[in-house]
Amino acid sequence: MSAPTRRRWTALAAALVGILLLAGCAGIPTSGPVGTQPIDSGEGGDDLTFLPAGPQPGATPQELLVGFLRAQRAPRGDFQVARSFLTEEFRTIWRPTSIVRISDTPIAPVELDEDSYQLTVRLDAVVNAAGNYADLAEPQSEDLPYEFVLNADGEWRISAAEDGILLPSRPFASAFVPSPLYFFDPSGKYLVPDVRWFPDTASRADRIVTEMLIGQSDWYKQVLFTAFPPGTELAGVSDSSGITTVDLTGDIAAQPADAKRRMQQQLAASLATITDSSGVTMSVGGFPVEVGDGPVADSVLPVSAKTLGFADEAFGFLSRTSVEPVDLSADVESLSPIGATLARGGASAAVRAADGVWLVRSDADPLRVDQRVGLVDPGIDDLGYVWSVPAGSPTAITAFGRDGTSHAVPAPYLDGTIRSLDVSRDGARLLVAAQTASGPAVWMIGIIRDADGVPTNLGMPMPITVGDAAIVDAAWVDASTIATLSGSVGETAVDLYRIGGRHEQFGTVTAGVQIVGGNTADGIRVRDSAGAVWRRTSSGGWQDTGIVASFLATQQ
Repeated sequence: MSAPTRRRWTALAAALVGILLLAGCAGIPTSGPVGTQPIDSGEGGDDLTFLPAGPQPGATPQELLVGFLRAQRAPRGDFQVARSFLTEEFRTIWRPTSIVRISDTPIAPVELDEDSYQLTVRLDAVVNAAGNYADLAEPQSEDLPYEFVLNADGEWRISAAEDGILLPSRPFASAFVPSPLYFFDPSGKYLVPDVRWFPDTASRADRIVTEMLIGQSDWYKQVLFTAFPPGTELAGVSDSSGITTVDLTGDIAAQPADAKRRMQQQLAASLATITDSSGVTMSVGGFPVEVGDGPVADSVLPVSAKTLGFADEAFGFLSRTSVEPVDLSADVESLSPIGATLARGGASAAVRAADGVWLVRSDADPLRVDQRVGLVDPGIDDLGYVWSVPAGSPTAITAFGRDGTSHAVPAPYLDGTIRSLDVSRDGARLLVAAQTASGPAVWMIGIIRDADGVPTNLGMPMPITVGDAAIVDAAWVDASTIATLSGSVGETAVDLYRIGGRHEQFGTVTAGVQIVGGNTADGIRVRDSAGAVWRRTSSGGWQDTGIVASFLATQQ
């Protein structure tokens, strides 16, 4: 990695950490006698479902701190139990969800003096005030100071501490849940998830709507859009007879009918993890907002469950014994393809051949759009743009229109050798995997378009924290999940990453060379170096499907 590129990535990483690490300082003494008492990581698990105990009479500062940390695992009532460990003044200003620190390393309070303690923690992941989750590429050390005072009853209480809470990963998964907020792509045809993590409490609906009204995460600025006019705020969420009513303030009644319809669709999709999306209504000041019928934006975008690819000189859906052709099969086959992506609806495809990348359409002859050497498998979006890049020139991403016109899409922060480039099914994001001088790298990057839908730029990249094994390939699984294939010739690992969420190991396949997504994790297919296609079993292993392919094709 060149020095300028390393500086760019250092600045980008610092900016991302700055977004996610939102906590204040409390100014605590840093000298005094030392003592320790380990805090467990919560791996026992079962007791986490019960309401933790509040402060015990006669508790020492150290015992009080231990109780306070345990109580942070129960978010009910805006962390009511945890607040009971604080002084009356401090409990009113302590902000528990301004940052969630996730750490599985041993934690031990260190006594600085009689009324001061400090924890030194190694953070593995963080959730910021907006609910954005991020795994940290390297654990980060942080000192957390605490001050104590005796109250009028002679009991110790915490009078000063950093905002936020500290949780091991297992209690975090019990107390917080992923909550996708939905925003529109520029065309208004698709709703795209912006995944956040909120406490699993009765007020989660309010938090979802509030954060949705505040707006998109930084990496979706200029990429996704909201139907709500500026200044719209939440007045309250109520439920009655299976109907969820979202009461709002702002200039909503004066908006056009299509805008109101889109507002309701955003609310219904975002609240779908809590309530029946068909029963979400809007009101302003208690008065219902009438929403008429009209087009409904799609947020699922399923693909065929069949395996698409090239085998025995034929292109189509593959089985053990045959190849079921698609409408474009003959034109694709005529190019002697070595990689392909079939567009949604099947009327066009982006095809890689020995002489470049081609656009294949049902209503025209194949058109070679990119003659550069060393190209990776291309992508294609819903508007017909073919996305292509040479593996060794990561900053040279180009989108080609239906007539072959090229549109350079600047990506100066990318580096290394590109392993894969895939457009999301909603057409709003790119998934780029590369092997760089400093290791494997995977990015989700928003696509910025002009009013005509022409790609003009890329948004702020969202790095996906992956392991140290060499990256082989990556693919979209659904709108908020990607899969990676990494490792050596001998053994390759499949991993699932939720965009804005957590990581799951998905087993290994010997000598995997390509991965494609499906509608769910069970739809993932991996091709090995001998051409055999593998699928995951219900027991978590991988099974040979009996299909042998020259390559697997992506379904857009």
